Amino acid sequence: MSHSDNPSHSTVAHRREISGLEFFQQMMAGTITPPPMVSLLGLRLVDVSAGRVVFVGTAHEEFYNGMGVAHGGWAATLLDTALGCAINSGQPAGRSFTTLELKINYIRPLRREAGEVRCEAFVIYAGNRTATAEARVVDAAGKIYAHGTTTCILVERHQRDKPNV
Repeated sequence: MSHSDNPSHSTVAHRREISGLEFFQQMMAGTITPPPMVSLLGLRLVDVSAGRVVFVGTAHEEFYNGMGVAHGGWAATLLDTALGCAINSGQPAGRSFTTLELKINYIRPLRREAGEVRCEAFVIYAGNRTATAEARVVDAAGKIYAHGTTTCILVERHQRDKPNV
């Protein structure tokens, strides 16, 4: 498959041309397809502003572990997605990021019966080289299931394209 045949590649290339906020606004409008992992896990972006995003999802049984609850990786992915996107939503065209650290606290088991959970993430700090954000996973009644923080490094496009020496 060539890069031009790969929808993920064209989405990444499009993000390089527009700001993070514009990118997520277009995703919410349906003009940009969500990343495959987000779709695979049934997550949906429902709100975005500069430095803030909200994703929702339901911990269906296909995400359960052997203990009969959603695998911690499902909540971790929900948190990691929201945290990274909150940081990305404040970035200009051509600037991206990568996660340096992800810290998660699991509060209680997450099951399908919790219904749709909401993960709201906010940027705490965004400098020239690093950014941090925090998020919580809560149900409709506000009961918390997990919370987390991230530290990301911010990278200009021209730096990413240089080969490693």
